[in-house]
Amino acid sequence: MKKKFKVEGIDCPNCAAKIEKMVGELEGITSSKINFMAEKLTVEAEESALEGLLDKITKTVRVVEPEASVAEL
Repeated sequence: MKKKFKVEGIDCPNCAAKIEKMVGELEGITSSKINFMAEKLTVEAEESALEGLLDKITKTVRVVEPEASVAEL
């Protein structure tokens, strides 16, 4: 299932790439793609991984960018 998120507060493309990679490695995530300029993160996840997905992604994003915010679109 595909989900989209608004990610605000990412400072550089390198940080966005790190976030994309780390989110893609979360359990149940089959793909992760971030658009730095549009501040959007698109993930494909197994149905079983959807519960608590926003919290997992927020924690992962804040490892790289502590001040970033994440919201489901």
